[in-house]
Amino acid sequence: MSLINISTRIFSRDFAPPRRRLLLTYLMIMITIFGASGISLYIFVNKSLKQQLNLELLTLVDAAAPSLKTIKTEGHHNLDRELSWRKLFSQQKYSLEWYDSQGKLLARRGDNFPTLPLLATISRAKSNQDFPIFQRQDRLQTATISVYTDNPKQHNLTLEGYIRASESTQEIDVTLSKLRIGLELGGTTAIILISLSSIYLTHEALRPMKKGVQRLKQLTADISHHVRTPLTRINIATDILLSQTDKIQPYQVNKLNIISRAVEQIKSLLEELLFLVRIDITATFKELRFTRLSLNQLLQDLSEQFRPLAQAQAIDFQTQLNSNFVVNGDRHRLSRLFTNILENAFQYSNPGDRITLSTKLTHNIVTITIEDTGIGIAEEHLPYIFQDFWRSDLAISKEPEGFGLGLTIAQAIVQQHRGKIIVSSMAGVGSCIQVELCLA
Repeated sequence: MSLINISTRIFSRDFAPPRRRLLLTYLMIMITIFGASGISLYIFVNKSLKQQLNLELLTLVDAAAPSLKTIKTEGHHNLDRELSWRKLFSQQKYSLEWYDSQGKLLARRGDNFPTLPLLATISRAKSNQDFPIFQRQDRLQTATISVYTDNPKQHNLTLEGYIRASESTQEIDVTLSKLRIGLELGGTTAIILISLSSIYLTHEALRPMKKGVQRLKQLTADISHHVRTPLTRINIATDILLSQTDKIQPYQVNKLNIISRAVEQIKSLLEELLFLVRIDITATFKELRFTRLSLNQLLQDLSEQFRPLAQAQAIDFQTQLNSNFVVNGDRHRLSRLFTNILENAFQYSNPGDRITLSTKLTHNIVTITIEDTGIGIAEEHLPYIFQDFWRSDLAISKEPEGFGLGLTIAQAIVQQHRGKIIVSSMAGVGSCIQVELCLA
């Protein structure tokens, strides 16, 4: 399979989010490495070239230091007679300036001179004791030193003046410009090649995982078949025996009822576990093709299903579904989401309590709120409510046969729909569960 074909599959709609995340993570790491390496190389070369330039200027001003006394006594014409000085300035690369101890210009040779005032430079250097001084102005780099002579009579040094050398930074700027272009072209080429290789490597790395997922799908299907079959047989056998009550003893009827309820519990638990597995597989390795659906219609249908239960339990069930909100989602799973939340609300409410189902729109986010005045959840237990099989003592005493998977499944469905679920509750006061979904 070619890299182009793989890249087309990877960026198609069937490409799974984990594969995208793995690819993007790999790309970001490699881009960061190359970017940091390129920046480090540029900084190193830039610093090295500047240090080399400063060293050249320092060598030049040190070599010119003895000439300051000559210029002060004989003038600058003697410099023109010396071959070394004529050759130096004929290259039109360096420039030199000689100043007396008061900062007055005595002579200069060369073509390019900075406009930086020497007195300001000297003042800063004296305050900081910072000789030699290196400065940059436009495309000129300068080095300034102070020249002293030994005074044997006073046993100290006498300031004779200052020498400033200048050199154009054009060569360095051109070199750095070429380096930047080279790094940009090389970086772009490297990113393209890394992207193509990342696509291929990601595809190869996830191939075993994809086989594992297919195996998991097959395993869950086998479990569903092989476990349901014996449970169904047990159910049929107990139903047959319970239909012949005249042939069995009363204590045996009670035992058969216990067996029948246990079988139903196992079947219910199996269904919820398989549903959780299917959610994890679909959310991780396959993009769900959601459809536009009326959220209010979905909630209205569910509320009608719970009306008889509300009447039977003497619970005040109210709905506030005034607006028609349209969302993108899987109708079956959204129905399962709100069914689980409503079932919890009814299970953990007492006669006379109130359950309210309402919707509200805020900045393109629709919030579905299910609030009850039931037994509630202690505040310290709220961090655990989405854990598999976790149930509070209040919940167990109210409904001993529950499994603690209702909110786990609800959270998985909400995450699959890129939504958010928020739970607030207080023991003895009630619970409020809010689900936030984006409008279509």
